[in-house]
Amino acid sequence: MKSRLLSSLDAAIAAATQPIQADCLRAERAGLLARQGQLAEARTVISSLQAQYAMKSNAAVSGWVALAEGLLSHFSDLNRAAHDRMRRAYALSGAARDIRLQALASAWLAHMDYASYDLEPMARHVAEALQLADAEHHGARARACLVVALAYHFGNRFESAQPWYAKARLHANAEGDEAMLSAIMYNMAGLLTDQARQLMLTGTHDTSVARRAMLSLESTSNFDALIGTASLNSLVPLNRARVCSMQGQWAEAVSLYEAHFSDGLLQGLDRMRAWLGADLAWCRLQLGQTEQALKDTLAAETAIAHDRDVDDRASAHSRLAQIFTQIGQTEAAARHSAQADVDWRAHECDQALAVAVMDKVLAKTRG
Repeated sequence: MKSRLLSSLDAAIAAATQPIQADCLRAERAGLLARQGQLAEARTVISSLQAQYAMKSNAAVSGWVALAEGLLSHFSDLNRAAHDRMRRAYALSGAARDIRLQALASAWLAHMDYASYDLEPMARHVAEALQLADAEHHGARARACLVVALAYHFGNRFESAQPWYAKARLHANAEGDEAMLSAIMYNMAGLLTDQARQLMLTGTHDTSVARRAMLSLESTSNFDALIGTASLNSLVPLNRARVCSMQGQWAEAVSLYEAHFSDGLLQGLDRMRAWLGADLAWCRLQLGQTEQALKDTLAAETAIAHDRDVDDRASAHSRLAQIFTQIGQTEAAARHSAQADVDWRAHECDQALAVAVMDKVLAKTRG
């Protein structure tokens, strides 16, 4: 199914009267292909444009190509190098005086800042994107609105997030950007999954949040199948595994983990290897797969220092504490439980900061 946005870009390229304008649009189209998971085609277009302008650089084309490179890197494996390419796109947008590129690069920088928990730069980039993007620049405004929604949702302020999710959907629908609609659905489902995990592991299990997370993940999966999204295709199944684990569906969780764990690590989830491994070990233990559960537990313990996000580390320590309690290793259980408490407090500080920086910047910014 060809997206309306892709058709619009094809028409704009055909109608372009200047070669530079057409090539900027080709680079923009490559970025959309990357977001849709058509990575090989995106890479071919990017390489062609790079070769074409190798001896006659143009700031605008180079900027749009850098943005496409950043998206290709991000949607290949959530690579942190994507941030560098997006910063280059932003810098070149200034040299080219291309406000449209600058607004879109700012919005994507905000998204990548959010993913890295760089919360104050995230807020600054959101503000800049909203200030630079005119009312019809739906791509930049949709992405910036999504980041606002994610920041509030991350901070457990879903009532504040909802209107921004709605704005992001409106802009995505206006442009016919199905990949953006998928991103909104996936990110909301992922945060519901994280929220359910936090509640469960900190002793305030709310089964309704896990049910909402599963419904959101199923909707995302169905929508992606409808539109043919192929990017980062292990992420939804692994989130489903997490929710199955929370709901006591151990066998289904193990099946999903076994089918998608390795691909998930290659697609950027190596940053949460310890949490995923600890949760898999817990599920195996409940099924009586004790020997393999202990192997997975030891691997998770080894990996825990490398889990990048503090909530993933907190979750891994909490799950490991439960495992060691169940197998009677009380000293190890106490050690992991104590570290989990430290990490959960740090995560709660991040949640509060996300809300505070967003409140501050939006008070000065038109939405």
